[in-house]
Amino acid sequence: MPERLLKYRTASFIGFVGIFLFAMVGLARLPALGAAETVAHGLAWVGVVAAAVIMGRAWWNLAPEIFGGRMPLFGFVLLVFFVAWVWVWFAIVLVKCEGNLRTCGSWRLALDIGGLVMWTTLAWVVWWRTRGWVISLLLIAGSICTRLPIYVPSLPLGTRALGVIILSVGLIVALISLFRSAEKRPGAKLDTHTVFAAGWFRLALAIAAIGTLLVVSVPYLLSLRATPP
Repeated sequence: MPERLLKYRTASFIGFVGIFLFAMVGLARLPALGAAETVAHGLAWVGVVAAAVIMGRAWWNLAPEIFGGRMPLFGFVLLVFFVAWVWVWFAIVLVKCEGNLRTCGSWRLALDIGGLVMWTTLAWVVWWRTRGWVISLLLIAGSICTRLPIYVPSLPLGTRALGVIILSVGLIVALISLFRSAEKRPGAKLDTHTVFAAGWFRLALAIAAIGTLLVVSVPYLLSLRATPP
């Protein structure tokens, strides 16, 4: 890697880790701060956004050197959101769920919707780099099958196990495809007949991302109000 890009690699690492650390602070209870707890939470979430911006700026500058080109800005923003949400997702599991999804209570739906958004965004990235729409569909189908039995108990008993298998296979194949495409320059034209190239799909993905923020924020705000001073 050229020396001029080393600063972006360092900034990428700082932003990458910073998202998780600030999210942990934003979700944690800080009774020792008293009335300043709300201010601390607000500053922590500002830190999450700032860390994501730092990481995104670094990736944007590193992309031509690593991948041979930059992805469309819309897709790139979704990718940064995907990574940021992954860290926030883990922070919620550790802080609000104490490391166990079964104890999440009102946070469970937010985590499941967020998980679907994460896998869908990853599917879009895989399609953008490899044009492997079958692999992308495996990721989405597997994610849906693993969570749907929780909310629809009447589904066949093996639905969740089948979803785990599909998701695992899709993830392995997706990683292999992404690693193999690292040396290729994305010069292929968009296949307008595929669902992932459709404008409505990208719009739906953006709406899902915004919806995830709302679903996450509502129980968080309600939990703040329910806590006595």
